[in-house]
Amino acid sequence: MKQFFTFIAVLGTLMVNAQPDPIGNFNKHVIEKWTHEYIRVSQYRVKGSPYLLGESFNGDIAMKTGVVTVDKKILYDIYDQKVGVDLDKKFVAPDGEVSGFFIQLSENFGGEKLNFINAANLPKVSLKGYLNVIADGSKFAFLRQYRIRLVADPADMYSKDIKLFEQYYDYYIYNRATAELNKIKLKDKDVLGALGNPNSSAKYDLYTVLGVKQLVETINK
Repeated sequence: MKQFFTFIAVLGTLMVNAQPDPIGNFNKHVIEKWTHEYIRVSQYRVKGSPYLLGESFNGDIAMKTGVVTVDKKILYDIYDQKVGVDLDKKFVAPDGEVSGFFIQLSENFGGEKLNFINAANLPKVSLKGYLNVIADGSKFAFLRQYRIRLVADPADMYSKDIKLFEQYYDYYIYNRATAELNKIKLKDKDVLGALGNPNSSAKYDLYTVLGVKQLVETINK
């Protein structure tokens, strides 16, 4: 618990606003500069891409069977929550159930290496799709799921048949003791509630991904 209060004392000095936001930058690019063809989804013509950040990235895919596909171009379809290999600009699904995968973002998206697990790997979790592991430990894991919603295109707000793929995040804390996956907002009440309220009477500045990541790592020690 001493480590927890030490963390709180130094959190205010972190320069978290300097962290890049690849999703926000990509959405802005789709709105302002997208020149590719529209994709048909139901009755809509949709601008943007169902793939994470609109492209494939170098990475590995691990199967439930233990087979690992190494150093390939990986496409992560976040609209349908599927992962596969990019072969000549086409999505090719692996044969079998994926346990997890890694992708290495390019430098223009921050250069971060992202580790994903199949949500089905977590006991008692009904969520479908893949979760990006931000922080993990024996007590808690801090996870993020990349998602897509169809929204009106700001460049053509009054069109009835044109939509835009807007990519966004959902955040979760997984409690290993109770096997509960709690969806959270990056706010004090949600974060501390999911962590069991280590000190609910105090006010903490946990509104950033970096802050929650460091808190989860501290509690896991």
